[in-house]
Amino acid sequence: MLSFRTALLTVLTLLIPATGARAWVSDPDLFAGDVFQFAPALAAAGLTWERHDPEGAKQLGYTLGSTFLLTHAIKRAANNTAWGERPNGSDYSFPSGHTSMACSGAAFLEERYGWRYGVPAYLLSAYIGYTRVDEDMHHWRDVIAGCGLAWGMGKLFTTRWQDQRLSVTPVADTHFLGVNLSYRW
Repeated sequence: MLSFRTALLTVLTLLIPATGARAWVSDPDLFAGDVFQFAPALAAAGLTWERHDPEGAKQLGYTLGSTFLLTHAIKRAANNTAWGERPNGSDYSFPSGHTSMACSGAAFLEERYGWRYGVPAYLLSAYIGYTRVDEDMHHWRDVIAGCGLAWGMGKLFTTRWQDQRLSVTPVADTHFLGVNLSYRW
């Protein structure tokens, strides 16, 4: 069986040539934005795997897939407008794909597993957004729109995870009212 660490290293190895490793050497922020955009989604995938949560994996797929498709559809639609031009003069600025990918994983983590997982992922996503603006790849509006879009898809497709091993049942009798807690090891 493939371990999560092996899968993560494989994905990162495949990303290095695809994202322009030569530019990374001279600019660590460019490296961080290009690579770490996938970190929240990979963390979410690892957490669903660790918790044996197939429903969560399905919801993660819906969240990531819908965010990706909607982001790129909007990029195509906005490209020939003033919003389509990046600060560096190239095309396809609005919305930020890097930020929407990062925030998509963060939105899933927060919605499915709670704020303890979501807050660090959102902080990383904010840093990725900062790197995109700092590198003249996007305007702040692009970053905010990308994250807002991902947040909306996370809310739409993700439900709160319930630990299936814990069962809480109300108990009522003529002389007793209580709660039965049961935990399956």
